Amino acid sequence: MRNAVLVSMLLAACGTSAPTAGDDPGNGDWGDGFGTPENPVPAKTGPYAVVNSVDITSEQILPAQAELVVETLREFTTNPAHALISIADQAGVPYAGTIYNLIPGALRGYVEGWINDEIAKVKINGQPLTKYTGDIVKVFEYALTNFSLDSQMTLEPGMQVSHTLTALDLRPAGIDFVLPINGIASDILTQHPTVHLSAGGAIVFGEQRFGLDYGEYIWQAVDHFSQQTFGGGIRATLGAAVNCPAIAHTVATKCVLGICVGHETEIKGICEGGLTAIVDLVHARIAEQRVEALSFASGGATLVDDDGDGVGDRIVEGQWDAELNLGLGLRHTNASFDGKR
Repeated sequence: MRNAVLVSMLLAACGTSAPTAGDDPGNGDWGDGFGTPENPVPAKTGPYAVVNSVDITSEQILPAQAELVVETLREFTTNPAHALISIADQAGVPYAGTIYNLIPGALRGYVEGWINDEIAKVKINGQPLTKYTGDIVKVFEYALTNFSLDSQMTLEPGMQVSHTLTALDLRPAGIDFVLPINGIASDILTQHPTVHLSAGGAIVFGEQRFGLDYGEYIWQAVDHFSQQTFGGGIRATLGAAVNCPAIAHTVATKCVLGICVGHETEIKGICEGGLTAIVDLVHARIAEQRVEALSFASGGATLVDDDGDGVGDRIVEGQWDAELNLGLGLRHTNASFDGKR
C-alpha cells in the first residue's frame, strides 16, 4: 500500500511581529509601520510562485526498494530471457511456468540463449538496450533524490494563508521537465498556516502538513522523459525495440537435427507479458518511494520590495532546519525556498 509523503512545516515566530494573518487587525493591513520599502508587506493580489528545494541523499532512500528496481532492470539487461520468463511467471502470464515442458527436451537448454541472442541485437536510438535501461535507472536515481516542489502561496491579512503544492520540478536533476501535481487521492496539497511579519520584511510561518505520493509523480515524470527522448514511454519503447512477435517467430523456427522449438504463440505471449510485468514491477517499486515525515522545525525568509511601493515582490533567503523520515527515522536534511510574484 502506498502511503503519502507527509510534509510538516514548523516555523517559530521570532522578533517583533505585526498582526498575524488570521487575526484580522480590523483595518485590513499588517499594522502600523508596515507597507514601506524598508518594511514591505506581502502582496494582496496574486499568489507568490514558490520553489521548495529539499536535499534528499541517496542514503536516505530505502535501500531495499531502490535495489529491487536496479536488480530488475539489471537482470533484464544481463539475462533478458530468464527475466522475461521468470517475472512473467510471477505475474501469472499464460504458459510462462510451463513453456519448458512444452518445448522438446533436446532444445530446452538452448531457448534462453536464442532469445538472448535476438534481444542483444536490439537498438534504441542507435544504442544497445543496455544503454537505454542504464539511462532510465540513472534518471530514476537522480529524480528521486534531486527535485523541487513548486507551490503557490497567498499571504493576505485578515484571512488564513493559502499554500498549495502545484508541480514537481525535475530540473535540479538535469531533466528539463516540470510535472503538474494533479492530486492523487491520498495527496494533501493545500494548507492554511498562520504567518507573522516582522521589521525588515522578515516573515515566519505556522505549521503546515502536506501529503504527496512523490514516487508516483517521479514515475510519471521519467515515463515522460522516455517519451520525449526516445519517442515513447518506457513500456512502449521496450515493446517497439524488443519486437516480441519477431523474436517469437525466430526462436520458434530454430531447429536441431530436424527437431524445432515451435510454440510461437506461447513464446510471443510470454515475451509481451514479461515486458509488461517488468515495467509494472519497476513502476510499483518506484511508486512505493515516499517520505513519511518532513519536519521543517524552524526557519524564515525575507520579503524584498523591488519597486519601492511597500509591497514585497520576492521571498528570498528562505531556509529551514528540517528533519526527514523515509522509513528509517528522522534524519537532518537541508531545505530552502524562494518565491516571486
